[in-house]
Amino acid sequence: MNLQSKYVVVSLALLFFACESKGQQALEACGEIKTLTIDAEYAQMAGLPEINFELEYPAEMEFTPAVEGQKNYNYATFVSHDEAGNRKEMISIGYYTMEGTDEATMDALNEDLLSQFRQMYVANFELSNEFLGKKEFDGKEYPMFQTIGKIDRPEAEFVGSYHVQAMLIRPNPESKVGVVFIFQSNETSAITSFEDIGNKGCSSIIWNSLKFND
Repeated sequence: MNLQSKYVVVSLALLFFACESKGQQALEACGEIKTLTIDAEYAQMAGLPEINFELEYPAEMEFTPAVEGQKNYNYATFVSHDEAGNRKEMISIGYYTMEGTDEATMDALNEDLLSQFRQMYVANFELSNEFLGKKEFDGKEYPMFQTIGKIDRPEAEFVGSYHVQAMLIRPNPESKVGVVFIFQSNETSAITSFEDIGNKGCSSIIWNSLKFND
């Protein structure tokens, strides 16, 4: 079987250049909380596959939406910076398309896509603590790639050691469009381990508010 024929991936460009708890204290530390809704109208404007979700994001993180009339790879990105001006926490939400529900085929397709993500990180980071496969996160199992990557690229605002977690999320088992949800955080953030992802830092607000409306 030609896996690529059933798997269209156009979100890879988002990968490289593309706060405390979940309680009230974290909300106050991360500033005003805003709401983002992605719907059919937004997707059409951006030239992206239709998908419907909403989330909340903190004003402390800079929000970059898709832009009409340009080639877009993400529905949205969110970035905060440390005192040195380097990227501290970053979330990007891209997309992938898939056809079929056969578990073995889906697993092979997911692994193929995640391997492509890994190659982009290999090209730009010194990697360690790698994982690629299915793993439980926040009570559910997702296809994901995890790594710790070291980098020294101040011109790109990437300096230090980054925890990276890329997950493939389908709104439901029959969905043909899913999101590529990527966390990146350096050692100046509140995230010091993979267990902290989604639980600490301002980026946790985005993850914990993500809701699909399909």
